[in-house]
Amino acid sequence: MVKLEPQPPLVVFLPFPVQGHVKPMLKLAELLSYASFQVTFINTEYLHDRFIPSIDIQAFYRRCPKFQFLSITDGLPPDHPRSTKDLVDLFSSIRVATKPALRQLLVSLSRKAGRQQHPTCIIADGTMSSSAIDAAEEFGIPVLIFRTYSACCTWIFFHLSKLIEEGEVPLQDKDMDKLITCIPGLENVFRRRDLPNICRIERAEDPVLEFSISQTTAMLRASALILKHLR
Repeated sequence: MVKLEPQPPLVVFLPFPVQGHVKPMLKLAELLSYASFQVTFINTEYLHDRFIPSIDIQAFYRRCPKFQFLSITDGLPPDHPRSTKDLVDLFSSIRVATKPALRQLLVSLSRKAGRQQHPTCIIADGTMSSSAIDAAEEFGIPVLIFRTYSACCTWIFFHLSKLIEEGEVPLQDKDMDKLITCIPGLENVFRRRDLPNICRIERAEDPVLEFSISQTTAMLRASALILKHLR
């Protein structure tokens, strides 16, 4: 019987496709690559086609020989601007397109020559929680959620529904210095003006707010949570 050589862990990264989310995840991915992990970093095709030409990719691969960039569709047409003004389109499209595209990519990685197992784990952005976890569960792959916000901000996101119930959100035309009392551990610490920008929506049924609540709820199904820490 041929004895198979032990294979290094393969970690798949799935960032949300905007710069402020991609950069911290890429830094973590590089650190794992330096520690001899195999890393597959998945951008959307739109972002991939703009990111790769912006760096010295050959020099990058020399530093990180076990690193690869792959891409999947975000479901939007190539001429869509994908600006912050069009986040509703991006959120809606990602909700539909990411799971099947990621599933197909995971199948491809598992069948890659010389590899006898599925990826070891997926590290996904919190904004991609639902799609990442749904796809990974089919293969029994654990998902670690990387929140690119602070721990405090993440805790507020877990209580967005409560803020709506208490009438604190939306924030329109309200006393912005009023203390928030409905978030455990942050009672009388935060003012309305200290809440994340997502709370400055015009109506509680805002699709971006609803998407954020759904993705934060999905994070509870993850195997672990990684938080960005600023010193």
